[in-house]
Amino acid sequence: MILPGGLFCTVQRERLTRGGLGGGQERIAGGQQQQVSRGPETMGPPALRTPPSHRPPLPPVPFGVRGSSITMGLPLNPAADSARSARHALSLIATARPPAFITTIAREVHRHTALQANTQSQQNVHTTTLARAKAEILRVIEILIEKMPGDVVDLLVEVMDIIMYCMEGSLVKKKGLQECFPAICRFYMVSYCDRSHRIAVGARQGSVALYDVRTGKCQNIHGHKGPITAVSFAPDGRYLATYSNADSHISFWQMNTSLLGSIGMLNSAPQLRCMKTYQVPPVQPASPGSQNALKLARLIWTSNRNVILMAHDGKEHRFMV
Repeated sequence: MILPGGLFCTVQRERLTRGGLGGGQERIAGGQQQQVSRGPETMGPPALRTPPSHRPPLPPVPFGVRGSSITMGLPLNPAADSARSARHALSLIATARPPAFITTIAREVHRHTALQANTQSQQNVHTTTLARAKAEILRVIEILIEKMPGDVVDLLVEVMDIIMYCMEGSLVKKKGLQECFPAICRFYMVSYCDRSHRIAVGARQGSVALYDVRTGKCQNIHGHKGPITAVSFAPDGRYLATYSNADSHISFWQMNTSLLGSIGMLNSAPQLRCMKTYQVPPVQPASPGSQNALKLARLIWTSNRNVILMAHDGKEHRFMV
């Protein structure tokens, strides 16, 4: 056999029969074995090799394939890179200190709400940083509710102030709070009425904040001596039930559903009066901790005048307005 480059090598095949070895083995003798891996353009004598200028180009490597160049693809422009960094920093600040983040944003919301009431400053309110960051603030609030509900429940009224500012009232009125922002509806201290378009939020101080989606105004009800455990509207929107496990009482409030009161001609805030109050045995949490206190009990209306107080252990207490 004549190898490329002029080397001669004689390959002799000899079957070994001694030592009980079977099969055949190859023995290379009379020369030096050379194993060279060459392409078609480098094989053969130098005169027959393909010049580099005539070699076909290599096929391009698809983007995203392993081994491709990391320089492929366009980098982020400075504005997009700054926005991504600010978005990440806002999430880190919020998750590191949720109470400070919520109270700070709530104060800014109150300040902007006061500015909106001033007709001279309405032109500049909608172009501020807070107004342009509504979607991002809602995203961070949703993260806090998902990861740190114990910190959010202590400032649930402030969180609802932020949500009411960042969301369009007409959208909530059309689709409902459950569809627009389902994360906040996981708390038993929050209830939305489709008939009257009002939101009730129980506070840690024993009060209930009542929001009117149409006007954006809020009214506080002081009816309990401890943190609110659960609130719920009746199906027809005429009654509101509030329960506090701290003072072991459930109260029923009658809502003003008259035409003049609903459109705000008599008063901008809804008229409420406490109809009945019942004492209920306190519900013991399954285990100590703030996470278990969030799901102690809830209120379930079976009709327009009948409600069930269902504890986390399955015990029920039935009441009628």
